[in-house]
Amino acid sequence: MEDPLVFRPPKLNGLIVHVAAIVVFGAASLWSIWQALHTQIGPLFLLYLLPGLLLAVLVPNLAYRAFALWRAAYFVEREGLRLHWGLRAEDIPMDQVIDVQPAAEVEGELPLPWLRIPGSVLGVRKRLDGSAVEFLAADPGRLVLIATPEKIFAISPEDPEKFLNAYRDRTELGSLSPIPAKSVRASFLLARVWATQGARYLLLGGVALSLLLLIWVSLVAPGRQLVPLGFDLEGNPGESVPAIQLILLPILNGFFFLASFLVGLFFFRRRENEIDDGSAAPLAYILWGSGAFTALLFLGAVYFLLSAG
Repeated sequence: MEDPLVFRPPKLNGLIVHVAAIVVFGAASLWSIWQALHTQIGPLFLLYLLPGLLLAVLVPNLAYRAFALWRAAYFVEREGLRLHWGLRAEDIPMDQVIDVQPAAEVEGELPLPWLRIPGSVLGVRKRLDGSAVEFLAADPGRLVLIATPEKIFAISPEDPEKFLNAYRDRTELGSLSPIPAKSVRASFLLARVWATQGARYLLLGGVALSLLLLIWVSLVAPGRQLVPLGFDLEGNPGESVPAIQLILLPILNGFFFLASFLVGLFFFRRRENEIDDGSAAPLAYILWGSGAFTALLFLGAVYFLLSAG
């Protein structure tokens, strides 16, 4: 079997934009939440808190998109094409490929995804003729379209002409044993995670501990006026703040749990691509376990803060 030819999307501009956005949004989120910690309950508290939470949700999404771009690849083999982009993977047997051509040479308008930034042109759009186009691309100016009976895939190899030549060379050789068709999506991946006993228990444990933290804080915070905000080097209670601000702890815990869950999914898919035995990579287990462990740490923090108050 010949080694597949590997083509990458253009990465530099996209990675710069993603990393810059992560730094800016992350810093703004931390500043906003920090300001909320030092603000009395009221409109100003919400004015600081809500933007901080919104930005905190965007950061893991941007981090996933950046990592997906870094690892994205298109493989050209004699027996088919393989497209990998983050948690998304598509294996197309060569006998299912109808045509491969630059987007500029295709008749009719090609609608681009609504939400796109450099390095992340992702999503599914419908053309006027009703055909679906799934974008797994980084640069809308280098799009190559792969037509199959079910849909069209829009990719952006760094050198489109070289990709097209590689495809033509492989098709001239003929396909003897086409690769099995495979389509991996986030929904399918979640089902595989749920079917893995160890992963299911770790995630359920993390969710249960996070809910316990949220319920506990929600019950005790309204009944107290002030709680200390941490401890000094000698172990004495620090500055006191309104007790309702304890609600920030389950919020922060939720952010960490979401981040560990998403990154763990990525490593889980990598393992399944390498050895399709239904087991997860150790890194995925560590990340999901750290989500539950972080909730335990926050529970301990709430206990000590309430005891000191």
